[in-house]
Amino acid sequence: MPGIRSLGLAAGAILALMARSGLADSGDSDTSADADAAKRGAEVFASHGCGYCHENGGRSVGKGPQLMGTKRDDTFIAFRITNGKPAQMPAFGSSLTGEQILDLIAYIRSLKE
Repeated sequence: MPGIRSLGLAAGAILALMARSGLADSGDSDTSADADAAKRGAEVFASHGCGYCHENGGRSVGKGPQLMGTKRDDTFIAFRITNGKPAQMPAFGSSLTGEQILDLIAYIRSLKE
């Protein structure tokens, strides 16, 4: 797993938010705060065109991988959303706030069939 320094400033700030909010790799939980974050994350997912590549709301493989059930940790997901992947996924670090990225992670963690 890359260190915070290699993640870049935006991802480092996201990691700090994750730690402060208790969302960092916390696993599945059914709290109302998590449900609220997942609902906001679904709105971010829809409004930023994530479903263009991550089909069926992230539940199916499309141009991008299935997000539901991912084995990737929250740090990796925050890094990938922030920085993208050359020639495969755009970087969203300049268009999303740290809170929105946390909400997307909550959404991804909430995905069920």
